[in-house]
Amino acid sequence: MSRRPAPRPTPGHRKRGAARQRAARTRRLALAVGGLIVLAVAVLAFGLHRLDQGAPTSAPATSAGTGGGQSGSPMGTQQAVGQLAPDGTFTTISGQTERVASLRGQPTLLWFVTTWCDSCQAGTRTMSAQLDALRATGVRVVELELYQDLGQPGPSLPSFVRTYAQTSGRDPSWTFGSASQELSQTYDPQSYLDIYYLLDEHGRIVYVNSSPSASMPELLAQARALR
Repeated sequence: MSRRPAPRPTPGHRKRGAARQRAARTRRLALAVGGLIVLAVAVLAFGLHRLDQGAPTSAPATSAGTGGGQSGSPMGTQQAVGQLAPDGTFTTISGQTERVASLRGQPTLLWFVTTWCDSCQAGTRTMSAQLDALRATGVRVVELELYQDLGQPGPSLPSFVRTYAQTSGRDPSWTFGSASQELSQTYDPQSYLDIYYLLDEHGRIVYVNSSPSASMPELLAQARALR
């Protein structure tokens, strides 16, 4: 018994088959692109999370009344409440090289900032408004730009002072300068954008906090306790 020959595909059949193949390729391409998008979003989110961890904006407060010692440092370093502030150099806005050790003899707020940091800008405005109150406690302010502004573009230090400290930036009780790389690493190894140390007249650290715009009442209370 002879077999019947297989029917030849008609042009309509060929067109429908080609359409199905194109649709299948389109679905595979869409799935591949969707997978790449999901992967890219995950990588970006992870990278932003790491960046945020690498440059935290503030540190928890600690003072002589909260335990001191190694555990008293918000950065997990030896710069803790109760210890002598480590020495190091900085250059004032007028170009003079000074040392932290030379600050002994008068209570000092040693404050590390970046010129592009929102809380640093707000804190400098607040400091300008509260400088008389802080000066009344006998505390002077030394505000230092972290080394190379932590590698980010920002206003120059003179521009920063004019904009945010305004006329108070010329007050003799408020010194502006730039920290050396060693000094920045010593006091701010975690690259906090806005952190300060209150030193007593002997150069010992008595209080550590950040963002004076938010913590000025606590800072003034700590400064008054030094008298």
